[in-house]
Amino acid sequence: MRLSRFAILGVAVSAMVGCSEPSDGPTTPNIPPLAYVRYINAVPDTLGTTVRFIDQVEYSPISWANVQFRGLGQGNYQPTAAGARKFRVFTYSADVSAAGNTNILVDTTITFEAGKYYTLLHLGYARAGSTPKQRIVNIVDALPATPAGIAFRAIHAGLDVGNVDIYATPTTTDAITGTPLLANVALNTVSAYLTRATGAFAARVTATGSTTAVISAAAPAGTAGSASVDPLGGATIAGSIITAVAFPATPANSAGTRFTTPGVVYFVDKQPPRTTPNP
Repeated sequence: MRLSRFAILGVAVSAMVGCSEPSDGPTTPNIPPLAYVRYINAVPDTLGTTVRFIDQVEYSPISWANVQFRGLGQGNYQPTAAGARKFRVFTYSADVSAAGNTNILVDTTITFEAGKYYTLLHLGYARAGSTPKQRIVNIVDALPATPAGIAFRAIHAGLDVGNVDIYATPTTTDAITGTPLLANVALNTVSAYLTRATGAFAARVTATGSTTAVISAAAPAGTAGSASVDPLGGATIAGSIITAVAFPATPANSAGTRFTTPGVVYFVDKQPPRTTPNP
């Protein structure tokens, strides 16, 4: 009798399971509020770096791996769950079991607000006894409205370069005259965005009060889009928003990518809009 009761119950449960069918209706993913985060390596005296968010897997940036000095983490801005987020920066090694992957350069928590864009600028020296000591500078990127020409800003990450003036000239060899775009810019300064007409230009960095360039770098021209290709931001493409970062030279006997002189690297903060509709 007891066995037959269990058999009847099993049949009933099986019937219920068999009748349960997945819904054909749409499902809505539970996406949390998101911020948008990128990483720039401005540490000149160590190996490439790897950044890992360690508090959660979902809605965290894909690990930025082997980001070289003067480099940008893969993918530029990455969607990231807003709130207090914990991450670490390691020295890079291709061997995940190697000691280099346990060499923690930064272990910190930063709070990101939903809808905002951030640049994590890894600035300073990693070697013991060197100053300033490496750290993460959290920059809120207040992207302007899409400009009629282009929008341009500068970040001074040039350790040991001192305060600078920044000029814009048509090429890297033109004489520097007139008033600088940005005057007496100190280390770790992030300028406001300036608007410019489209056209080739070069950033010329001088010691404050001087007209002799210590760094000269032409802005990328960019590429116009088409019906099938998205445009790429640059000085000649309307709607581009770009940041120029001044970096130091590499100290002697440093590991990783080496540069014998200070330099400027341009990063596209926002690509220009497509002017030709998709076919």
